[in-house]
Order: sequence, then structure tokens, then C-alpha cells
Amino acid sequence: MIQPHRTRLTPQLVIGIAVAAVGVLFTLDNLGFLYARDFLRFWPIVLVVIGAVQITDARTPARVISGLIWLCFGSIMLGERLDLFRWDVWDFWPLILVVAGGYIVWQAFVRDPARPRSADATGMVSGIAVLGGFQRKVGSDEFRGGELTAFMGGCHVDLRGAKMAGNEAVLTVFAMMGGIELKVPEDWRVVVDVVPFLGGIEDRTTQPQESSSPRLVVKGFVMMGGVELRN
Repeated sequence: MIQPHRTRLTPQLVIGIAVAAVGVLFTLDNLGFLYARDFLRFWPIVLVVIGAVQITDARTPARVISGLIWLCFGSIMLGERLDLFRWDVWDFWPLILVVAGGYIVWQAFVRDPARPRSADATGMVSGIAVLGGFQRKVGSDEFRGGELTAFMGGCHVDLRGAKMAGNEAVLTVFAMMGGIELKVPEDWRVVVDVVPFLGGIEDRTTQPQESSSPRLVVKGFVMMGGVELRN
């Protein structure tokens, strides 16, 4: 029995719907049915939805933190436009430090210091760079994929020392005004399924000839940023 395909709500799907909605609004505005600016003032709701989607679909703590950042900033900006309060969104930028500090404390108390930091026990790698950057080298023999988020920052992940647990691993990336650089083994086949919006993806990897080579699927969304893959 063939299972019906279920469409997952992802950040790129949310942004795609938002872009299409903006096009509809401008079309109706040109035809004189409404004023697009009366609706465009509520655009921060897109950030709120992106944050909620990332939190509900998170497989790693980094994804939860990323979702909280989008959710907080979107809520503050939306509340400002609805005149719920008179604070400026930039008055809340220190909350980024609060979230980052909380994540560091969580790592110190929950994670085993003797365990390698490149990937957890499940073979998943996770990372988030907000207004900064991080570098990580993965040497897991049971690599299964992971999630990377770059917001006005950069992620540099080296997978050349890793081995897949099976024949395929999925790595989800999300970059906005930032960049993600991935180094992969030469015997891995890379499949890129990243949606760029005012951004770009550059795949410099060498594809192996063997059809049975392990396959790394890189999927996600890039806005005003870039993703680079190389050996």
C-alpha cells in the first residue's frame, strides 16, 4: 500500500507562501481592490511563524534556540506595529546574550565533558551562529545528519573525518544574512536541495562514480546569504 505524501511545514515553505502572498497583495493594489501597505505592516508575523515551525520541528537544541530567537524578535516587531507597546525592537538585543548564555550553561550541566563535542550520541551534529561564528570538526563513525543555523554569522563544519551510519544522511541548513561552509569526504555523493532567496549555493564537491556511495542530502533555505560545499 502506497503511503500518501505528507507535506511538512518548513521555514522555506513559510517564506515561499509569504513571497507569493506579497505578490498577490501588490497585484490587488495595482487593480485598486486594496492598499497593500495596510497589510504589509504585519510582515513580522512571518518571523513568528518561522520560529514556531523551527521549535515544533526541532531535532536538536540548536534548532530550538534558533526558533526562540525568530519567535521573540518577530513577536516584538509585530507588537510594535500593533501599538501594543512603545519599545523599540533593538532594546531587546541583549536577550540574544541571555539565550546564548543559557545554551552554554545547558551544555555545561547536561552534556558529558568527556564526550566528543563534534556530534552527540545519536550521530547528529547541530550548531547555531548568531552575530558570530563557530567551527566544528565531526569525526563520528555513526553520522546521521543534523541542523545548522546561521543568522548574521558563519558556520564552518568539517565532515571529512566522519562516516555515515547508513547510506544516507540529511543535513538541514538555514542561513539568513550569513554563510555556511561544509567540507565533505570525497567518497560522499552530495545532493543539494537548498532554496535560495537573494542568496546562493556553491557546490564544489567531486561526485564519486560509484552509485552505491554514501549520500549526503543538504536541504534548507538561504536568504541574503550563502552555502558552500567542497571537499
